[in-house]
Amino acid sequence: MLIKTVINPSYEWRDDGKKLGISHRELEVFALLSEGHDNKEIAQILNIQYQSVKNHLYSLSKKLKADNVAQVTMILQFKNMIRLEYPTLPVNYKKRLTKENMIEHMKKLVEDDSPTLSNKEKKNLRKFLVDHELYGQIYKDRLRELKESEKDKS
Repeated sequence: MLIKTVINPSYEWRDDGKKLGISHRELEVFALLSEGHDNKEIAQILNIQYQSVKNHLYSLSKKLKADNVAQVTMILQFKNMIRLEYPTLPVNYKKRLTKENMIEHMKKLVEDDSPTLSNKEKKNLRKFLVDHELYGQIYKDRLRELKESEKDKS
């Protein structure tokens, strides 16, 4: 698992949580979605109907007045209802979490033979990197470095 979404246990007693009327089930559904599961998988994991998953996500977005999942994530984090953890990141990466470090880490996860990620998770991560033109960028950067080092040697 690349990202783990943790529901803060005290969210229900906070004023924000009470005012918004956000249910624990809505947060469970959102947590699974943010960890990369699709609606069908979420329904199976939580043993609920597929339409219930869609209803929970819609309801959560409306309660938060959010237009998309990224906004839901930011609002829930700002209201301290959830926190995101990166269990596969080495400690030194957590201290300096940059785009480059994340891309490099994800590339290593995809190519690594260790059981850190399942084959399905690796396939999904590779697709994400390729779709967002991040996978190729690592190789382009490395080629540029090699060309520059060759020029320096001449």
